[in-house]
Amino acid sequence: MSIRCCLTSLPAALAIAVVALILLILFAAPPATFAAQEDIRLEVSLDRDTIGIAEQAYLQVKVTGTIQNLPDPHLPSLPMFQLYQQGRSMSFQSVNGVMSSSVTHRFALVPSRAGTFPIDDISVVYNNKRYKGNRVELTVVDRSTAAPEEVEIQARDNTGQSKDYFLEAVVDNGTPYVNEQITFTLKFYIAVQHFGSPELTEPATTGFWTEVLGNESPYYQTINGRRYKVIERKYALYPTQTGELTIGRALIRVTVASRQSRSRDPFDAFGGFFGRGETVSVSSKPLKVNVQPLPNAGRPADFSGTIGRYSITATADKTEVEVNQPVTVKIEIRGVGNIKAIAEPTIPDLPDFRIYQASVDESINRVKDKLGGTRIFEEVFIPRRPGLLEIPPIEYTCFDPEESRYRRISTKPITINVTRPEGYAESSEIPYGSPGQTLGSDARDIRYIAQDIGNVKPSGQLVLFTPLYLIVNGLPVVVLVGLVIIRRRREKLAADTGLARSRGATRVARKHLARARSLISPGKAVEFYAEIYRAVTSYIADKLNISPHGLTTTRIAELLAERGADQQTINQTNDLLNKCDFARFAPASVTDDDIRQSLKAAEVLITRMEGLRFD
Repeated sequence: MSIRCCLTSLPAALAIAVVALILLILFAAPPATFAAQEDIRLEVSLDRDTIGIAEQAYLQVKVTGTIQNLPDPHLPSLPMFQLYQQGRSMSFQSVNGVMSSSVTHRFALVPSRAGTFPIDDISVVYNNKRYKGNRVELTVVDRSTAAPEEVEIQARDNTGQSKDYFLEAVVDNGTPYVNEQITFTLKFYIAVQHFGSPELTEPATTGFWTEVLGNESPYYQTINGRRYKVIERKYALYPTQTGELTIGRALIRVTVASRQSRSRDPFDAFGGFFGRGETVSVSSKPLKVNVQPLPNAGRPADFSGTIGRYSITATADKTEVEVNQPVTVKIEIRGVGNIKAIAEPTIPDLPDFRIYQASVDESINRVKDKLGGTRIFEEVFIPRRPGLLEIPPIEYTCFDPEESRYRRISTKPITINVTRPEGYAESSEIPYGSPGQTLGSDARDIRYIAQDIGNVKPSGQLVLFTPLYLIVNGLPVVVLVGLVIIRRRREKLAADTGLARSRGATRVARKHLARARSLISPGKAVEFYAEIYRAVTSYIADKLNISPHGLTTTRIAELLAERGADQQTINQTNDLLNKCDFARFAPASVTDDDIRQSLKAAEVLITRMEGLRFD
């Protein structure tokens, strides 16, 4: 039945009312696609206005508008916080036929000091127009000066859940020598059911060279009659300066079963599944380490600063060569200590050899809680004369922290049998001969000296100007100039360590990435992400000639911004480093796709940062 038939069958007044209603719907309420106005709003909020120095706050930025693809917010620099992106959520709604969408971005803020900090100037840009959000303030206080409500909250936590979980930080040596390894261990004890992997905020280790040893397998320990699950994470710390150094607080955030839903068995999977969870955080106490200087008594003049227990060997790839043929000697220094800090051995002056450095390589391994390995120096020895030539013992001095004394180690001598090549002239001196005799003009071996040379004319082009002559005589000059340039460049790099580090930054970073590529496996996630972390941080540190240890994500963001990096590069760098920290603490949650994406992201970041000016 048509609309016309329906209207004709109705009374006239009712038909007019129906037509008016239809027209009102059509023209008064246009469809959602007609709403073209770009109405964008920003709402900024905090989950709490006041937190303790060892806690976290959550910043929420909600972007709402009538456009389909809402822009991401731009956050100002927040040097007083470490910023971690926690994800985002989207929603859509229709009001009076007008469609609108909203995207909520969530960030975790970890404070570095106490005070009241405004968070302002959060904005989005769309079609060259800037939309700004509201201002919020976050107050960070010490536990002893918290507001009354905060004191009550902390008291409930301390008297209630503090026995359910806690974080302990210990070192195996509180009075190390400078550059001596100490093992720093974080122990997270938890006696209740938890959901997912704990999130770790690494402690600040300013003044230390830091290497992550990784996570130990979880184990259980009974304390005061209560059974705890213990998760350990260990670090190798090498102090780079003397005096009192501080290892900062570490913070762990984890979701545990709420008190109302905990079963009698804290490790009951069904109780955790059907119960509710609450997110809690716990921090460790900062630790003080008193670093001793190396003793002056008995310090050899050739001591280069190497600390550890080492041995040294030297081997030659061949023991019989001809004059001017190379012999590669591999010098290996192995043991327990900071392998990367081992300096090159000093080769004594050997008049019978020309000596050139070929390469330096290293391999690092873990022996219990100590780092060690091997550093390999390859030197090329070119003999100048034939005979039985000896490479004397190569001596090296290191400081043994266990015995608190300097030790001198040395290699065994190497004997090289050098033979004469065909046509070799041992000496340019002409030996004394016997009295001569008069030669006649018919002598065949030596022609009689002509007294009249006659008319001498050139038979062709002078040899002096032939291409072959120029090449043969000019090539040594070119080679000599090249060797001089190479030598001066090496001397310049040796004298300017900052320049050497800057020029070698890309090579070192690529080396870490190559090692990471060889570790692509979920079972090796800890080692993989450690190499990714080293690749990025060592590249930035080498370019700026600073220590890579103690570099926080906030400081790295500031350094990149000062060098002209765009916000996308800074955000991607922070995201990658945060992912490294999380994955190294919770490797079980890492997938093969995560690993490959992280490797690709690191390669892209290194390439992007090569375009920045770090001078």
